[in-house]
Amino acid sequence: MTYSDTPEQSAVIAWQGERLVVGAFAGTGKTTTLRRFAEQNPDERMLYVAYNRAIRDEAQQKFPYNVTCRTSHQLAFAVTGKHFGPRITGNLKVTDIARALNSKNWRLAGDVLFTLNHFMSSADEQIMVMHTPGEEELSGEEQTQTLAAARQVWLMMTARRGDFPVTHDTYLKLYQLSRPHLSSRYSTILFDEAQDANPVTSAIVLNQTCRVVLVGDPHQQIYRFRGADNAMNAPVLDGADRLWLTHSFRFGPEVANVANRLLALKGETRKVTGKGGPDRVVETLPRACGHRAVLHRTVCGVIGTALHYSLAGKKVYWVGGMESYRVEDLLDLYWLSVDLPERMKKDTLTQNYRDYAEYCEVAEETGDPEMKQSMNILDQFFPLPDRLKTLWQQRVEDEREADVTVCTAHRSKGLEWDTVKLYDDFADILDPEMPADKRDDELNLLYVATTRARRTLVPDPVVLEVLAQPPAEDILSRQSEGNSDAVDNGNDGDDSADENVA
Repeated sequence: MTYSDTPEQSAVIAWQGERLVVGAFAGTGKTTTLRRFAEQNPDERMLYVAYNRAIRDEAQQKFPYNVTCRTSHQLAFAVTGKHFGPRITGNLKVTDIARALNSKNWRLAGDVLFTLNHFMSSADEQIMVMHTPGEEELSGEEQTQTLAAARQVWLMMTARRGDFPVTHDTYLKLYQLSRPHLSSRYSTILFDEAQDANPVTSAIVLNQTCRVVLVGDPHQQIYRFRGADNAMNAPVLDGADRLWLTHSFRFGPEVANVANRLLALKGETRKVTGKGGPDRVVETLPRACGHRAVLHRTVCGVIGTALHYSLAGKKVYWVGGMESYRVEDLLDLYWLSVDLPERMKKDTLTQNYRDYAEYCEVAEETGDPEMKQSMNILDQFFPLPDRLKTLWQQRVEDEREADVTVCTAHRSKGLEWDTVKLYDDFADILDPEMPADKRDDELNLLYVATTRARRTLVPDPVVLEVLAQPPAEDILSRQSEGNSDAVDNGNDGDDSADENVA
């Protein structure tokens, strides 16, 4: 088959300005478009700034010789990170802070840690009050104390001679503060996943004088809770050229319709067009559908689904590895629930809760989804230790050997499968009491999850309710009811292992 660029892609490839922002819906071939742009400009030295190492590695295999692919931390390490050598660690600990301050004031140490992390991810040049936990948590005197202590620890951390631990974000922040002049080495910077960039990385890129192309999907911004910013809306880009990629080659018109219905709730007027071939949206998994991916809002939801399928004799693949889903924390909760705290590996739960009854009370009062899911798992899979043995036995390291893939929606970003099912633990985005900014975050997450499907999508009850409503702005106020956009039943009966995994 002969490849040909779409008119939208051609516009990006032929662009010749100074600043370009490319909005790219899910599956619209943004990496392919950037590669074609680089191929079209072989005499330009380009820098591709990747979101993480995995994306960097993939980009290195795809981009032509005139493109250097780096993460922001790679750029920084070569200049500011290499000096710290063995002092570099993954994360700072509260004990590191307390030791530096020669204090057993753990509250202060925790507040200083919070302040430093927020400062290092920001574009700011100094540690300020805005980086501290805030007035609702600290008094004015406590803020002043926290600010002074954070500045003291920052000096210790960044001193060339010393033994205080240095994180990867420390040398990245130092790199940004050094005002690197990347424009002397590159004529164009390609900034991928710009909708979810740390402000510190955005500042490095946007302060350059060379040409800059930012690419991302503003509706796939799902890490705002970590301090990530949508660099595509930076004030410095007010005069930038703007283009869109709206034709998705991943899925067809049915999944595209689901995506558009979700985006309409955010006020998006552009529509994604599904060009990926035949697809379907069904209420339940078809009989003998083969491998499927089940995506979740919560970590405990992932564990619950994995338990369900494992006990049904299915092989389960965990995206990111089973160890990263904190199964041991759930086991600790089990020991608390049966009044055997001495068997717990960590004392976090006993420090925070008097007993399991108090844990359940807090879960109900706060509505915390992880806590409520964990309670459901203990009820459904008793006794848990025996069930976890089966869980370990049924896991596989190679996804090709799996019957089921389990994953959180956050980890699913950038991935895709033929058959995708959404678990019933996503937030109710139709709740009129939900704050607008939280609704947008949850809509983004649902949009990411639904657009992982190539051929078959099984939505959760919330998305099904959206599809059952007329496509109008009145949905959130629930002023109108309707039965448009009917969804297929799609099966002659479920696999036995799919019952109760709604």
